[in-house]
Amino acid sequence: MKQIEIEDTEVIKSFLNRTFFSAWKNRKYLEDSKFQNYATLELQISGNCDLKCTYCYYERYKNELYPAKISGKKNVLHNLDLVLNWLEENNYWPNFEVFSGELFSQELGFLALEKLLDWLIKTKKEESEIIIPTNFSFIFDEEKIKRVESILQKAKDNNIYLFLSCSIDGKYCDVNRPFADGRIRDDIYYDNVFKFAKKWGCSFHPMIYSENIEKWKDNWLWFQENFKKHEIDFRCIYLLEVRNSEWKKSQLQEYYKFIRFLINWTLDYIIKNGYVDYEKMPIMKFIYENKLFNAFNMFSTCGRCVGCSIQSAVQLRLGDLTTSLCHRASYKQHNMWRFKVENDKIVDIEGINSNLLIAMASADHSTFPMCEACLIKNMCSYQCFGSMYETNKDPMQPIPTVCALEHAKIAATFDEMYSMGLHEDVMKFSSKDKYNTMRTYYKYFHKGEKE
Repeated sequence: MKQIEIEDTEVIKSFLNRTFFSAWKNRKYLEDSKFQNYATLELQISGNCDLKCTYCYYERYKNELYPAKISGKKNVLHNLDLVLNWLEENNYWPNFEVFSGELFSQELGFLALEKLLDWLIKTKKEESEIIIPTNFSFIFDEEKIKRVESILQKAKDNNIYLFLSCSIDGKYCDVNRPFADGRIRDDIYYDNVFKFAKKWGCSFHPMIYSENIEKWKDNWLWFQENFKKHEIDFRCIYLLEVRNSEWKKSQLQEYYKFIRFLINWTLDYIIKNGYVDYEKMPIMKFIYENKLFNAFNMFSTCGRCVGCSIQSAVQLRLGDLTTSLCHRASYKQHNMWRFKVENDKIVDIEGINSNLLIAMASADHSTFPMCEACLIKNMCSYQCFGSMYETNKDPMQPIPTVCALEHAKIAATFDEMYSMGLHEDVMKFSSKDKYNTMRTYYKYFHKGEKE
């Protein structure tokens, strides 16, 4: 090993030992707040999926992000065994996220999840957490439903928290997510999705994409109608914008209108349905405490310096035991370190790119050259590193159209708060930097507003 490779490895090991590995040791992240941001290990199973989503990075770049040659069932399951043995030997106990193209569309996904669950039970790791995003295509297949429910029940019986997050875009927008085999989602399918979600406590995380953005008002009301029908809490939905470069001016205008509608609907709903008593609780206190839909995230303070989880999880591709920036940005040039295996056992870590690791761990989007002087830098949830790389060949160079998307979201929120006469309450509950952003915005875009 060359001297530079040795130094690379030592820098990375030092970082991991002081952050993630310390956090995982005996679940230290539960008792020491400084480790809370280092609690998660994401296990990336494969890039295989049964959808052909218009906006999906795996659909466009799967062979670069998760090459087929490392995606074999035998290989991935064997590497999972190695990782679980390594965790046990070191008494590491992270929270888990299990990620794939679609976990339950492939036998590998079921086997990997069952192996992880059995290991947690065998090692008596009660109250462990596993989070799985899924497109709920398994609802089409009675045998798969039974198998998923068997896994969920087994986790419940052993006091393990296994959460499924339902990734459907809704009746009016699932046209962006066609099935590869031509299957069609009908009202019966959707009804079964909501029944399953109610039974097992699943939440929803639809994607808001530029195509068909004009349908999102109807789409939102459809979600809420089904929540009411199936007695699901109206808050069990988290909206995620697709931060690709395709956004056009007309689509941004439609997005602005939808966000204004969403803010108005939300505030009206929580007041009319008795969630807020003005005399006892200011409306913004309720919003801060509930993190509604990701729609009000600009008012909260994130424990990281970028909006996504790229700084708060070890992102491990099981096919080759290599970590990268994240599943969206796992291109070869973004690999940071890998596990070293000898005699069928993980024995060490091999550094690949310590410069990238440290750059990402310390990244603060508000100090990036294009962001430093931006009015909304203290309220922006920032961009997707994978999308920035695909557009600009630089994972830290913002995409102008996505900047416009963030500006539209924040402007719509500010404008609707102003029109409802709630902007002063919002400012009272905001941190100083966010207060200054709102004060400046209202000064220039709502003339006559006091500084």
